[in-house]
Parts: sequence; C-alpha cells; structure tokens
Amino acid sequence: MAVPPPQYPEYPYPPPLFPYGPSSPPRMPGLTTTAVVLLWVMVALNALGALLTIPMFAFGPGTFTSLFGPEAVQLAIVAAAQGLAWAIVRAVLAVKIARRSAWARKAAFVVEGTGMAFQLTFAVLIFNATMADLPENGSYSLNFDCTGIVLPVLVIYFLSSTRSLQWCDR
Repeated sequence: MAVPPPQYPEYPYPPPLFPYGPSSPPRMPGLTTTAVVLLWVMVALNALGALLTIPMFAFGPGTFTSLFGPEAVQLAIVAAAQGLAWAIVRAVLAVKIARRSAWARKAAFVVEGTGMAFQLTFAVLIFNATMADLPENGSYSLNFDCTGIVLPVLVIYFLSSTRSLQWCDR
C-alpha cells in the first residue's frame, strides 16, 4: 500500500528566520543625513556661483575689466573653476557618505576645512583687487556672504558625532 503525499512540503530543517532576505541596514542618523543634505546644498551653490560668472563675460571682458580691474577678472575665472571643482568633490563625498564610506567622512573634514580657508582667502583677494582701482575719494561696497563659512562648519560638526562615526564605520 502506497503512502499518500503530504498536502504541504515537509522541511527536513526549520524555515529561515528571514524569509524575505537579509534585514535592511539601519537608517542613517539624523545629523549625518543633515550633513549630506548640506553637502548637496553646497554643490548647488558652488555650481550656481560658477555658472553665474559666465554672463559677466557675455557683456564683454572689457566692461568687467573697466569696472573692477584686470586682477578681478583673473580672480573671477579662478573662482568659477574652483566652484565647479568643489561642486564635483562635494557631490562625490555626499554620495559616498550616504553609502557608509569611512574615508569619505574623513575626507569631508579636510575638504570643508580647506573650503573655509579658500572662502576667506578669495574674499580678501577680491576685496583688495577691487580696492586697487578705486579713486581717492570714491567709495565701494562689498558684501561678504558667510554661507561659505557657516555651512562647512555645520557639516564638520554634524559628521563628528558618534553616531555618524558608527554609521560610516562599516
């Protein structure tokens, strides 16, 4: 007499604990998420600032040179190239930090510290370049935007938290 087949499969071992694959990794900490968002904000600001120098030269470099002097034109070209380079570097770091890369977290400290130093240096150089051609009794107003200082400080502070260290240390 034949034994009837079972109605459901019989397993010789217990079923797996995670039937739908391995568990997902933990969520990115809030401060790390904020740092990544700030990096993307700085990518947008760097790219926008670099691209906004193009219309200055569309009116002719002679107009810009007559207003601010030849040193300011050279500094504007260097600042535009630097802006595009920083946008690329910060975008790479933002993606790598989101993927839990420890070297990207460490590199972000160096990049943001260097970025703050460049921001202050270019502010001083542009101020000095524009003041060189100013008449003796003339006046000139130069507005300094401190987002290039505040945002890197916040990124360094947020990435230096213990939870960020644990997140990026895989």
